[in-house]
Amino acid sequence: MQMAITFMAVVAGLIFSIAVALLAEELIFGQVFRLLFGRSAITSPQQLKPSSTSAAFHRAEALRHPNRL
Repeated sequence: MQMAITFMAVVAGLIFSIAVALLAEELIFGQVFRLLFGRSAITSPQQLKPSSTSAAFHRAEALRHPNRL
């Protein structure tokens, strides 16, 4: 029983240490959570080019780039 409690204390200490390190890094640099939970890169060719019937996409593009013809 004492060995199980010691093991749980070691695991809890490791988890706490990682949590404190992540918090310190986030406070200093502010990059970890942006990398972990940010948008993933576009990989499929269909995501690169929207369908020609996407009116919402064309409206959004017109608003984003009003001087483009």
